[in-house]
Amino acid sequence: MNARLPLEGITVLDLSHLAAGPWCTMVLADLGADVIKIERPDTGDMSRQAGNIYAGDQSAVFLSLNRNKRSIALDLKQTKGKEIFFRLAETADVVVENLRPGKAAQLGVDRASLAERNPGLIYASISAFGTSGPYVDLAGNDPIVQALSGAMAITGEENGPPSRQGVSVPDFGAGMMAGYAILAALVGRQRDGQGAEINLNLLDVSVFALGPRAQEYLIDGEDQPRLGSAHPQFSPYQAFPCSDGRYVYIAVINDKFWRLLCSALEQPDLADDPRYARNVGRVEHRKELAGRLSSLMSRRPSQEWLETLQNAGVPCAPVNSLSEAMSDPQVLHNGLLATMHHPTLGEMRTVGLPMTFDGERPAIRNAPPLLGEHTREILDAAGVSDADARRLVDSGAAAMGLEPALASTHRPTSRHEGAS
Repeated sequence: MNARLPLEGITVLDLSHLAAGPWCTMVLADLGADVIKIERPDTGDMSRQAGNIYAGDQSAVFLSLNRNKRSIALDLKQTKGKEIFFRLAETADVVVENLRPGKAAQLGVDRASLAERNPGLIYASISAFGTSGPYVDLAGNDPIVQALSGAMAITGEENGPPSRQGVSVPDFGAGMMAGYAILAALVGRQRDGQGAEINLNLLDVSVFALGPRAQEYLIDGEDQPRLGSAHPQFSPYQAFPCSDGRYVYIAVINDKFWRLLCSALEQPDLADDPRYARNVGRVEHRKELAGRLSSLMSRRPSQEWLETLQNAGVPCAPVNSLSEAMSDPQVLHNGLLATMHHPTLGEMRTVGLPMTFDGERPAIRNAPPLLGEHTREILDAAGVSDADARRLVDSGAAAMGLEPALASTHRPTSRHEGAS
């Protein structure tokens, strides 16, 4: 982009690890903020060694969450490391952390410790369950929150066991909500000059993300069953198998689309059947209707049905695999997939930011950093002399550029060795 990015000039100190916090700060970085990732000198962000899919010595998890950031390796348990963090915090706009509740205060990097140095600082904390209450001392992560929130109970096949959602909705939802809150606090600071302390947790976000499902329960007090790909409030609204073994998802959200579907299927008797004329009846008779439609859909291959239904104006889509989604013509047309240059892996494909500004999508300026890759330049910008920087490294309070050796030591066996 030739124009300035929206968050250029904003400095974010990123004390977060794994998913929710890094997802939040990556979007802020994509939007132009200077995100300085504060990592432990010995291991760095634990996502550097997460999972079993690697490009070279780089974890796919870390690569997906940390582009456009700079990394400084600091030991905040050491006084000298903490002093450097304080120096950075004096001029920063935002701090983001997702440490266990109480850990930031224990380290002396909580909002109360920083506000005296920088009253305008916006401090965002992300936790699993909150900063107090019966679960505050329990270990929590994304699937634990999916289970607690009710989301897992309504996910899975009918009469089957509960299922984990295929993507980490609590983590990424919390990261996005934190981003909303931070941007709102930045706007508020422009108005009154005051910083803010933001607290949110994965459990609250996940219950909030239930959306209509939560409101429906609060109205009628009834738990909702697992329905596989179907919807509790609309029918037909699910995936149907075709003769080629592929699935087509049909989403009939109102009676107009129902009539269009019946016409495309050449089934006037279904359109005229009083049991199915209105959505409430179709939901009541969901099983028998789904059986009839499944029988019809199984007679032809998916592509024939897609052409027929799409030409008729029926909302439908193939159930794409990941490989099909990444090569989907609309995804490619939108330009969502991008290329970044990694210092050790070279050119890599990745998924870009899903928004444009004045018709342009923010570019990926830098690949996810090596551990401590930017320690020296950040120290230099903070006014730390070469001699003092060397003393910091010698004492173990800071480290520079450790990633390749670290990865070869800690990396699990990978089933994917090359950059994609």
